[in-house]
Amino acid sequence: MVPPVVEAPARRRLHWGWTLGLTCLLLAGAAAVALHSPWLQLHHLEILGAERAEVSERLASAEIGPGAYMIWLVPGEIEAAVRRDPWVLDVRVERLFPDRVVVEVLEHTPAAWAGGRQGWVLVSQTGAVLATAEAPGEGLLRARVPWEQAAAGRELIGAEWTELAGLGLALSPALAMEAWVTSEGGELWIEARAHRARLGPAVDLADKGRAFEALLAAGLPEGAVIDLVAPTRPAVSVPSAPGLGEGEGEGEGEGEPVVEGEDGG
Repeated sequence: MVPPVVEAPARRRLHWGWTLGLTCLLLAGAAAVALHSPWLQLHHLEILGAERAEVSERLASAEIGPGAYMIWLVPGEIEAAVRRDPWVLDVRVERLFPDRVVVEVLEHTPAAWAGGRQGWVLVSQTGAVLATAEAPGEGLLRARVPWEQAAAGRELIGAEWTELAGLGLALSPALAMEAWVTSEGGELWIEARAHRARLGPAVDLADKGRAFEALLAAGLPEGAVIDLVAPTRPAVSVPSAPGLGEGEGEGEGEGEPVVEGEDGG
């Protein structure tokens, strides 16, 4: 009787190793084919919240668009591409298999135009530069200030910029669009509706703006000048009537305006 032949353990291990490797290779190939099929290509790109931001252009420049394979679309990379737009404050990207990507954008709020001879910048509520121009646009507070500017997409350095933005947003749209802020003798002044107000340093500008609008709404004598350095205790001075001698015409709210810096000093 011939004894049975026993396969060597090393040969069995080699056989199963080849079998397992070939199986993994076939599965990987099948997965690659499936993941790169038209069924898993981007067909629906949904952009939400973008009114001024050029999101589609930013994505196109990063080669992100319909036809891209979903497995290669990384939400973090898409967000980085969108954030390059100066108008984008925040962005959230959701990848929805098999063929949809949603890009939700939160834009900056424009607050004021600021600048002078060297050009103008559109400032957001956070002090970011949204755009640059040779002349200020309409519809927002405009300020001639000597502060150092920055390029679009950059944050302006200094608390005075966010203070100015706060002032622009504190005013009603109707008042903001006709108001001007100037820097005179190191202090800020605001002018609108034939009245001027001394704001002083760039501190508590939003409160000063609200006080200015409240005084305008209450009605002021012609030529009245307002001091809002202390916005909770505003002071109003009214020029004397022409032709009155010394000591004449005195009374509450009368007298020569003595607000420092009215003439630029």
